[in-house]
Amino acid sequence: MTVSSESSDELVAFLDANIVLEGKPLAELPWTEIITAGLIHVLIVPKAMDEIDAKKRDGRLGPHARAFNRLIAPSVINGEPIVLRDADPRVELQMATCSRIPWNDYDELDPDDGDSRIVAEALNVRNVASRHRILISHDIKPLAYARGRDLPVHQASDAWLRGPEPSPKDKEIHRLKQQVAEYRKDEPTFEISIEVSDVTPPIIYQVTTLDTEQADALTELIRNQNPKKLNGNKDRYGDSLGFVSNHDSSYDGKYSAFINREVPSFVAKFSEKLELLFNQRLLRVRVTNAGDIRADNLVVSIKTSDGWINRRVVFLSPRGPAAPVPRPGYLSSLDIHRHLKDMIPSRVGRHEFETTLHARRSGETKAICEDFHSGQTYYFEGVIAATSSDRPLEIIVTLTAKNLRGEHTKTFKLDKEIVVIEPGELVDLQTLELKQNYPTSEELARLLRAQEYDEIEWDEKNEN
Repeated sequence: MTVSSESSDELVAFLDANIVLEGKPLAELPWTEIITAGLIHVLIVPKAMDEIDAKKRDGRLGPHARAFNRLIAPSVINGEPIVLRDADPRVELQMATCSRIPWNDYDELDPDDGDSRIVAEALNVRNVASRHRILISHDIKPLAYARGRDLPVHQASDAWLRGPEPSPKDKEIHRLKQQVAEYRKDEPTFEISIEVSDVTPPIIYQVTTLDTEQADALTELIRNQNPKKLNGNKDRYGDSLGFVSNHDSSYDGKYSAFINREVPSFVAKFSEKLELLFNQRLLRVRVTNAGDIRADNLVVSIKTSDGWINRRVVFLSPRGPAAPVPRPGYLSSLDIHRHLKDMIPSRVGRHEFETTLHARRSGETKAICEDFHSGQTYYFEGVIAATSSDRPLEIIVTLTAKNLRGEHTKTFKLDKEIVVIEPGELVDLQTLELKQNYPTSEELARLLRAQEYDEIEWDEKNEN
């Protein structure tokens, strides 16, 4: 309630103990809710003081109880009020003295009840001439008792109270976080980014198998599209005399293996091949040293619990494996010279990454760096192929270092949408032309335009 400020008489306000213990500092309370001008003489009755003193050893309320004791002590000693506020309304604080309480006159009040005693003492305060009195509390019970005795009341709103204090558990968590932050001042700081393409929606195909009739027709179609090539002129004297021959003596055997073994094997795995082509997604992982401290002997692990990871885009043609062509004998040596450079390992610098576990359609890849300096970034770019199981696609990047306590981890998790589909919905079984684009088609086209053939993994070579 708001008391009229027309009277020049002071307003005597009795404070419940909960205002002192749970409220804001007395000088900061919203006194203008009571009156806007004049004097508020705040009195603390003995029972309220008892309740405040009882909390001096309390873990949460003790500091507030002791602070109030220090505030009111001079007034108790010299009898002069403590000025809490000079501006209108002026607020002064003092201890109250009370007459003996005639409990027989207060049938509804219990002498052993704290709220009852506070109200009774407010009704029997001594040396107060003002007739304008009010009891202020946040609790309902003392307000009800006071109203029952015609003592005006004001229910303190939440604006009178302090903000919620952290619980002991919250304080312990905060302490531990501060401790961890102190530990990490001498540790490297990392930022990890995991990006997977074509995940809206994340459709994973479960391709049904071909029936016998479809398999036979597909086998015959692939064979017809790959007739046997001319194999030059066979010179029975040329090879023995050291002359170059344009006849490939191994071609017949290779073509026979292609027709009788490779084509039937491809058709038998046709559904799996389509799943491989359509269920791949581009994967890009970026790890950055975002702090000022280098990471010593950093190990980056990229792992998936569903499917596999590969460094290169895997491509296969729905038309089947490539048929062999006749190759003169002298050409075979070119491949040896082309790949000799791969046999000599290059030296790895201390700021460079060395792959220790290669991503070869495997569940994990690892790379290490001796000195991962501030601002340096590591990239892994490859593909991930999820299975058609009901498990979510999950990618976990884990960092460990010699000067890092524990490990730094980030997880990418995505629920998949499994779609059961017939092979004929993805490929025209009459022409072997694709009916739909696959997720890595644009990346594959880019690599082909740039002639970056080493960045493509040809599935048929993996079979051989």
